[in-house]
Amino acid sequence: MRPAEIANQEIIDAGKKLQSTGKNITGYGLRRILGAGDPKRLKSVWDEFSTKDKIDRNTDLRLPAELEDLVAELENNLVEQIRPLTVQIYDGALKAAQRQVSETSRELKQLKLEIEAEILDANAIIEDLEQRLADSAQRLQETSEELKQSEEARYKYERQAITLDAEVNQLRENSTYEELMKRILALESKGKNG
Repeated sequence: MRPAEIANQEIIDAGKKLQSTGKNITGYGLRRILGAGDPKRLKSVWDEFSTKDKIDRNTDLRLPAELEDLVAELENNLVEQIRPLTVQIYDGALKAAQRQVSETSRELKQLKLEIEAEILDANAIIEDLEQRLADSAQRLQETSEELKQSEEARYKYERQAITLDAEVNQLRENSTYEELMKRILALESKGKNG
């Protein structure tokens, strides 16, 4: 940013000059007198000076003794009222904060209880599922055992059937009808008993 072309004191002097003529002080009016500068900056510098000048002038004013006493009394009364009011505001803010902390604490306790209940429910569901899984595994093992036994029995009966078939074929070749019937009956009774 480039440095200001016009010093603040020059702007203040130009403002005083305009003020002495009774004209309103504007940024463009200051620029016209100074011949350069940004009207916004010129007006800003003047406004800052005139605000400070008014404060300085008001500080320099002396009040009559009766008014000074009245102002001092009002100041004392005001100070006396400010302290209790501040204590009251602080107390109200403290109570509101405590109430908010208490309410938040209560909400957190309620949330904790709800979460604990959810955890208990979840644990019960998990235990139930684990029991079902164990039961299913047991049934699968039992079914597998039954299937194995069934396959062994099937294999045994297939061998017996093959053996019987071979004996029947042999009997057909070697025996008469009567002998054949006796042997078939014997084989059948043997198959039923075995």
